Amino acid sequence: MAQIHAQSAFVTTQPVVINPFHQFTDSWRVDLCECCNDISQCCYAYWCFPCFVLALAGKIDEPCVSCFCLPNALGVYRMKVRATLRIKGDSCNDYCVVCCCPFCAGLQMRNELTQRGLR
Repeated sequence: MAQIHAQSAFVTTQPVVINPFHQFTDSWRVDLCECCNDISQCCYAYWCFPCFVLALAGKIDEPCVSCFCLPNALGVYRMKVRATLRIKGDSCNDYCVVCCCPFCAGLQMRNELTQRGLR
């Protein structure tokens, strides 16, 4: 008859649960005040901001209707860009930036996407 030897396994460390909300480690590569580095986009945003926001919505795969139907759509877009690119920050800061300077916030998002080679 065969003998069965049971080996004891001891747990020496507890498993660690990683919170995915704390893993945002990147920063904005384009500062908020670097909005006029690309003068053509700066003029486009200044002279036709609704068209600029509509184009930004397309770059981040949001339906074009969202920029007309969604209150403070630019704040939502900023949160989406930040979450997708794993950029540190929070929704309160996103909304404050968008409310204080929507022009700079929109250009920052567009320039960030361009610098990272995404659109």
